[in-house]
Amino acid sequence: MIKRLLIKASNSYDNNYQVVPVNTCKPIDIESDIGVFSLIVNVRNFDGCNEHRPNSTYNVGDEKYLDGSEVDAPSKGDPSYKANLRLEVSFKPKRQIKGSELLFGNDFTVPIKSYVPTSILSTGLKFFTYFINKTIKGEIYGDKPYLYGLALNSFTYMSLNHEKKEGATSETKESEKGVSGTSTGDNDKNENLNSNEDNTLKIPSEPTQRKRFFNNVNHCESFVFNDTTNYVLQFDTSYLKMADSKYSVSIPTFGNRSFDIDVSNYANDELNNFNWVIKQGGYDGVGCGTLGLVVNFALVNED
Repeated sequence: MIKRLLIKASNSYDNNYQVVPVNTCKPIDIESDIGVFSLIVNVRNFDGCNEHRPNSTYNVGDEKYLDGSEVDAPSKGDPSYKANLRLEVSFKPKRQIKGSELLFGNDFTVPIKSYVPTSILSTGLKFFTYFINKTIKGEIYGDKPYLYGLALNSFTYMSLNHEKKEGATSETKESEKGVSGTSTGDNDKNENLNSNEDNTLKIPSEPTQRKRFFNNVNHCESFVFNDTTNYVLQFDTSYLKMADSKYSVSIPTFGNRSFDIDVSNYANDELNNFNWVIKQGGYDGVGCGTLGLVVNFALVNED
C-alpha cells in the first residue's frame, strides 16, 4: 500500500467538495457566504491518487496527465516558481471585510496530540510567532488544532483587479497578469494594494515589506477588502514536502535551520488530512467565524 494525495476544495468542512486539478492552472470556483473563490493548486512532483490521474499532471507544463492521456492545452511553466506548494486564489468578496478579519491558515477537525510530537510543533509555533509573524494564533493541543494568521501578512503575493473601469492604472494592469494561467512570482512583480478603493495607507509594493507593514494590526484595521474588487491571493511554501508520495513538514528553529517531521510515520485512519482555510473572523478556532474556502489535503491508501 502507498499513501497518495487527494486535494479537494469546498466552502464547508463537511460537504460540497470538488477535486482540484493539480499543476494544470485550471481553476475551480467555490461560492461561499463571504465571497466567490477561484482556486489553482500547484504541487512539485505531484503523484496524486486515482481521482487526480485524469485531471492533474506531475508538474506544471507537462503535456500528459498522470494517467498518460494528452493534455489539450498544457499550462506554461513559471520560471520563478521554486516552492513545493503554491495556492493561488482569486477572491471576490460579497461584502466589505476588514483586513483585521480575513484569516488564512491551517486546521484539523480531529486531535493530533496523540499522534504527533506536539512539543516540536509548539517550539516551531513559538519561533514563528516571536520572530516572523506576531499575528499568528494557534492551539495544537485541543480536539481541533488550528493555526491562523491575517491574510494581509500571510500570503506570499497579493494584488487586486478592479472590475473593468475607465482609467485603470498601468500598475493595476501589470498585476493582473498573475490572476491565472502563468502565476506571478513572489518577488518578481510589485503589488498594487495601494490602488484599493478608498485606501488611506501607504502600503509597500514589495511583498516582503507589505507583510511586515501588516504585522501592525492597526494597519490591518484600516484596510478593507471591497465587494467591488477581485483580489489575487498567492501562497508559496517549501515547509511542506509532498513530492512522489513522500510527505514531511519542516519546522523552523533557530539559526535559519529547520527540523523535518516525516508525516507518513503519524498518519492513520483518523489523522489523515488537514485543511488550508480562508475565513472571516474566528481566531478562536475551528467552527468560529464564517468559512470562505476550505482546501483539504488527504492521504489515501492505494495499491
